[in-house]
Amino acid sequence: MAYEWFATAFQRYLSTMEMSQRRLLDAQQDACLSWTAAWLPGHPLADADLQNRIDGSLLGGVSLLQAQADNQRDLMLATEKSLNDMHRRLQQQLEQSGNHPSFSVMKQALQLGQTSGNAVSKMSRQVGHFAATSFSSASLNAARDMRRVWRKKP
Repeated sequence: MAYEWFATAFQRYLSTMEMSQRRLLDAQQDACLSWTAAWLPGHPLADADLQNRIDGSLLGGVSLLQAQADNQRDLMLATEKSLNDMHRRLQQQLEQSGNHPSFSVMKQALQLGQTSGNAVSKMSRQVGHFAATSFSSASLNAARDMRRVWRKKP
């Protein structure tokens, strides 16, 4: 039973890491392409072309940050699923063990731990998602604000 749980948890971790690696490599490729495009000669550029190059570079950075945040979230989910699976298996073993009073205390403690762990995990995923999306777009928003101020200059 423990071997089956470990094999499932390890397979879940492996597939999560494979997906994370693909996501990060794609984001790195996009960032490198946009950054090299920003350094291409062709000066003087029209204002719109220059702004597109700047935005493209910033969006490349945004995609890198977002890929890392998505990878962290996926690893948290994989861990949560593995722990929930372990709790479920332990619950089943305790159910089959009989009705001794010590088993009922263990069952209650296991249920309490699982419920509180799920609540904390959900909360940290939500906070992490909010922080990642807000943080990853901060540089792009700052550049847009700077352009607005720059255009208002006399």
